[in-house]
Amino acid sequence: MAQKLLRYYKYISKTLGTQGKIELAKMTKIPSMIACIEPDSDKNIETFKTAIEKMTKNAAPDFS
Repeated sequence: MAQKLLRYYKYISKTLGTQGKIELAKMTKIPSMIACIEPDSDKNIETFKTAIEKMTKNAAPDFS
């Protein structure tokens, strides 16, 4: 459960630091503490990927 969402948080933390994690939480409306219990649904993954792409200006990793 929520393994992919947490990997996106780890990725953005390494890429943009704490401020990146805060911005990801704002953009996805799923804070990291909630991401650990949210399902890795297609919708949630797409939301995270879109936010990461906007933040980094690069393609988001695919944690399939």
